[in-house]
Amino acid sequence: MRRVWLVVAVLAAAGCKDAFRARPEVVAEAGGQELSVDRLAQLMVGIKGVPASRDAAEFIATMWVDHTLFAQAVAGGNTLTDSLTATRVLWPELAELRGTRWHDSLLARRAPLTPATADSVYASDATRLLQHILVRVEPNAEPPARQAAQKKIDGIYARLKGGADFAALARQLSEDPASKSDGGYLPPSPRGKFVTAFDSAGWSLAPGGMTNVVETPFGYHIIRRPPAAEVRDRLLAFARERTGFVLDSVYLESLGVQRHLKVEAGAPAAMRAAIADRDGARRSTKTLATFERGALTVSDFLRWVSALGPNWAADLGKQPDSSLVSFVKLIAQNQLLLQQADSAGIHIGTDEWASLTQRYAGQVDTLRLMLDLSAADISDPSAAASDRSRVAAMKIATYWDRVLAGTARPRPIPGQLAGILREEAKFSLDQAALLRAVEVATALKSSTDSAASASGSAGLPPGLPAGAPVFVAPPGAVPPTDGLH
Repeated sequence: MRRVWLVVAVLAAAGCKDAFRARPEVVAEAGGQELSVDRLAQLMVGIKGVPASRDAAEFIATMWVDHTLFAQAVAGGNTLTDSLTATRVLWPELAELRGTRWHDSLLARRAPLTPATADSVYASDATRLLQHILVRVEPNAEPPARQAAQKKIDGIYARLKGGADFAALARQLSEDPASKSDGGYLPPSPRGKFVTAFDSAGWSLAPGGMTNVVETPFGYHIIRRPPAAEVRDRLLAFARERTGFVLDSVYLESLGVQRHLKVEAGAPAAMRAAIADRDGARRSTKTLATFERGALTVSDFLRWVSALGPNWAADLGKQPDSSLVSFVKLIAQNQLLLQQADSAGIHIGTDEWASLTQRYAGQVDTLRLMLDLSAADISDPSAAASDRSRVAAMKIATYWDRVLAGTARPRPIPGQLAGILREEAKFSLDQAALLRAVEVATALKSSTDSAASASGSAGLPPGLPAGAPVFVAPPGAVPPTDGLH
């Protein structure tokens, strides 16, 4: 009740109660249910870690839509695990398997790589496979911390000079999490891949050689160049991967040439428009590229983007036209590759299909359990459809109450399934109402922060206990990289 009172108090204090009535009050509609501006604002204030921003508002509202559509589908007797739905949801995995099988069959036709290939890579100055042990030191570390790190690395160096096994010490003492468990081995890399001091030291080593202590912005290293015999298998795997990449590029390019692949002049603009309104463009037949006996449409493009994940869509819209043209060309080439695989009789085995569908059915069961949709009153066909629908709506409201209270985490529905649910049901998102919810949430946050400051509390949103789960932020964060690259 306190949050509802705060909403009214903030609006009244701002003198905009009448104005609010003239503004959109419903952010989203789905399955006959509504998400109000006030409800969304409360969620943005009450869920820990959520900023009062348009992106956060749209993320929560879209999640609410997907949860509601899922619940109504279950209440309507749709298991969502039938073969047709499973095939559509699992399309990325099925395409990956078919493409990989065809790729492997192409590689098998080439002359096999031999140990001599690995030795050639080792002898080349273009690529090095190095091993290292790191003792981390922060750039602004105080002298005592720096001295302790220096003492540790000197001790490691003395043990190595005394004959200790480099890989064993790396597993035991290195502070580089990316290579520690693998005995300090780094991936084969071209010159210039590492920071300057590390790069220079690594390229100065003779086969089997080891550096003294090398300092970089990440701390103190000891670097070793393993002899060829020790890393031959690693380099052979690297050569196979590189050969496969080159083969893929050449093969895909040749497919495009053979099938007269052509990207339409307006493709970049159409792609940006589709990314901005993915739900509205999901069925679009607008052509982005043509090729002999076929075409790539906006609908096809969005299916590939969805399979690649939300970060791709967020990044694609910011790319220049040239990058978008290259991207749509690559998608069309991959579509041609899948056609080639089908023509060659590449199919998914019965056991593989059973494994995929079993895993997918488990995901659906987990979603039902998370949203408390497994009860008989949701799925009992003898109950009236309207009653099942009403109970499903109550379950979703209760779930979001638990999210607001900090006893449940807001979890999105997998993108492929969410897309299918939106295709098959009516829903809407009001952009003006989204912005209105952000305004209300901003005012609420300001009010609660002021109240917390006046009472000397820790400033947690009302109803959220200390130690509550942190909200999973909308996609788009850049993943951490390992410190050397």
